[in-house]
Amino acid sequence: MTWTIVALETELTQERYCNYSVSRMQDILILTLKQHGDLIIHISMTSKQMLIETVICPVENIHDANKLNYRLLRIQKLLPLSSVGISIINHQEYYVAFGALSLASSIADIVLEIEALAENALELAEIIAES
Repeated sequence: MTWTIVALETELTQERYCNYSVSRMQDILILTLKQHGDLIIHISMTSKQMLIETVICPVENIHDANKLNYRLLRIQKLLPLSSVGISIINHQEYYVAFGALSLASSIADIVLEIEALAENALELAEIIAES
């Protein structure tokens, strides 16, 4: 099966995913993860992959961004299935955590990616708070 936004929305609104609140804005799914402090995760799709992303914090909130960037590069391997980057949202730079999957991924792999990203985002928020 190749996932579409509509098909994934339908799947994730089933009762077995009751820890997720799912909504859609155009071609983006917005998941609110209740068990992770209402963390918001966005899922979008290109013609080749599914992107799963969450915003961590604005870059401008970081006292020493160079030091933090160096630290994030050093610990990257400790964040399974996730990457960290900087994205521009409404003309402002934000640290984001993200992962990518094939559109043919199983629902089990998609849920694993969502859960791993949520855990990693919370860990990143702690690391950033310590910086």
